[in-house]
Amino acid sequence: MNTLLFLLIAALGIEPSDSADSSQEALRRDEVAKLAPAKARQIEMLVGESEQPAQLQAEPLLRWSNPTAGSVYGEVFLWTHHARPVAIASIYRWYHPFNDATFEVVSTSTSSVQAREAKKVLWQSNDPGIAWHPLEGAMVPAKKTNAAMLNAMRQQARRFSAKLVDKRAGGEAVDRELRLLNQPVYRYRSPEQNVIDGGLFALVEVTDPEAWILVEAVQQDDQVHWQYALARMNADACEVRLDSKPVQTWEKIIEPWRIHKATYTLLGFKPESVATESEKNK
Repeated sequence: MNTLLFLLIAALGIEPSDSADSSQEALRRDEVAKLAPAKARQIEMLVGESEQPAQLQAEPLLRWSNPTAGSVYGEVFLWTHHARPVAIASIYRWYHPFNDATFEVVSTSTSSVQAREAKKVLWQSNDPGIAWHPLEGAMVPAKKTNAAMLNAMRQQARRFSAKLVDKRAGGEAVDRELRLLNQPVYRYRSPEQNVIDGGLFALVEVTDPEAWILVEAVQQDDQVHWQYALARMNADACEVRLDSKPVQTWEKIIEPWRIHKATYTLLGFKPESVATESEKNK
């Protein structure tokens, strides 16, 4: 390092090692930004007994990291059927304290969901991944404009909170209050299923999604009502509250990577087995 550069870094109060670490983390983030969508495109998601193909949304819902757990970067992808969410996958790679890559997936469908890769079944969720519940006391705007419905949807999402019992860093379990992202990560309408407006909200730790809230305005006859459903995105124990009252408790899953016929699971994969677009074009 030359003297001028050293003096500039010192003046800015930056440690040389911090700069090197930052560059390394940026490279890791960029690497996952290529790896995750390539892996998502390799997966075929099928819904229901008739195995209807679900549609992969081209862009990730979220790009996340979680320095409280280590050096790990991920992206979240969504598959839909008639625009409604049916499966969500967080595709991520650890660099420290672990060194592996994971396809973490959860069903957000009331039907069965199956994931295949090169015609091989990787995951089969036969049980419903979610259950719909009415949102008592929720008002539907008289004028159902785009802005009014979004505002009402966000008001309903804010009624939820969640606590994760986290042991990933080792040692004693620590209760971590999750943070609700203010905007839905995905918004949709499904006339085929009487959904006039719907939103998928994330409860996160740092930026890492740990639970999902689905909020929908559904048309039934001449009435419109709000309903919600919840899905986990972590194997640790989690409690979700509505208006400060517990409405969902998920127990800790022991070795979820061994359970590939559950509504939530972890699937390890080798990063070198995924061909990115740049590699395909070589």
